[in-house]
Amino acid sequence: MSARRRWAIAAALFALLLIAATFPMRLALSLAGAADAGVSAREIRGSIWSGALIDARLGALPLGTVRASLSPIALLGGSTELTFERADDRLGALSGRLHGSDPRGMSDVNGTTPLAGGLGLIPADTIRFEGATVRFDDAGTCAEAAGRIQLSVAAPIAGLDLSQGLSGPLRCAGGRAQAALASQSGMERLTLAFDGKGAYRAEFAITVDRDPAMAAALAVLGFKAGANGFVLATSGRF
Repeated sequence: MSARRRWAIAAALFALLLIAATFPMRLALSLAGAADAGVSAREIRGSIWSGALIDARLGALPLGTVRASLSPIALLGGSTELTFERADDRLGALSGRLHGSDPRGMSDVNGTTPLAGGLGLIPADTIRFEGATVRFDDAGTCAEAAGRIQLSVAAPIAGLDLSQGLSGPLRCAGGRAQAALASQSGMERLTLAFDGKGAYRAEFAITVDRDPAMAAALAVLGFKAGANGFVLATSGRF
């Protein structure tokens, strides 16, 4: 191989590396179909190697402003894998990976974020992820679910202490992702199931042991007496 040809190949490789290093994050996310996977942001800055998503969201989950980078190997394969990290004194730390292709969703997520709008009638206000993975195939069927989540429920009911929240594991069940959560006492249980299109159903059950005052308070809030205590069921879309 002649010296001129070697220089031409080296120059071409250098140009490709330069393009890759400066390729805009905004354009890469658009081409990779991140919006179809529920990833959005008020503003996207920087390159695929070192970018920032301002006021980012995953569906209804507000992620805040996160530092982000795209996997070039995944992009070459026609898929999206976005590593993100948030270090915020007010909102707390949050990190993980978002996937914009089959199976799409999130993996290895750790940290806390507000739960915008709660869960319908259930006053859940924050969600904490502990190694959480939830991914769906193109049909919206749960393909993988692992790790744990913890919900903080602001229930204004005298005698009911949910200060430690309700927590439990994630798994796939009946084609949906499902979290079976319980309080520390086990007297309060919340089952949350949702699909890849954002539709969810939640059932909040509270065991009332011969406490007519609490039973009356729960009835006012919409709970119905059943075999498993008082139950409040709600559904909606993230």
